[in-house]
Amino acid sequence: MGPFGEQCYAFDKLDGSNIRCEWSRKRGWYKFGTRNVMIDERSENFGDVVTLFLDKYGDDLNRIFRKKYPNTDSFVVFSEYYGENSFAGYHFDEPKDVVLFDVNAYKRGFIPPREFIKEFGELHIPELVYQGPYNDELIINVRNNVWDLKEGVICKGTARVKNGDQVWMTKIKTNDWLTMVKDKYGMKCLLEEFNMDRNLLEEFINS
Repeated sequence: MGPFGEQCYAFDKLDGSNIRCEWSRKRGWYKFGTRNVMIDERSENFGDVVTLFLDKYGDDLNRIFRKKYPNTDSFVVFSEYYGENSFAGYHFDEPKDVVLFDVNAYKRGFIPPREFIKEFGELHIPELVYQGPYNDELIINVRNNVWDLKEGVICKGTARVKNGDQVWMTKIKTNDWLTMVKDKYGMKCLLEEFNMDRNLLEEFINS
């Protein structure tokens, strides 16, 4: 859950696999991986990700990093890899896309959402579906899927800390998507979507 009442940006949560790509000023794009394993062009399940990402974002991000962030030596970039029928991390033999959704700067952390939109919004990033307070109305609207989303949203905001602003983020899933997880993969997978919190699971089941 996010900090209630704080301003947030809610982006469309694309339903796919999290891909991380690392860039340095000296080496350019030099490391790629999923959430759990390193990958390259020869990887069995995700080998096409590297080419997809570099063709779509490689040159543009290199230009932005060098022009807008001349004092930052390296970045980790996060994107979502998915196809039209991808669901809950499972993919099918169909055309895929990759979409940039986060940038982490060395020694600074995640780029705040407002800055992310300003500096990277010219590229293909997830749709901004809401901007305003993180509150019950937002949660209910996402749960009831009033914006016709496939999975839900990622809410991001900033909190003041000693050394400046720190980015916070949290996910809200639609009831439609959570029901599909339960129907396809069972209660154990559904519980994982609630971070093993059985109270939230019971609340969903009884809603």
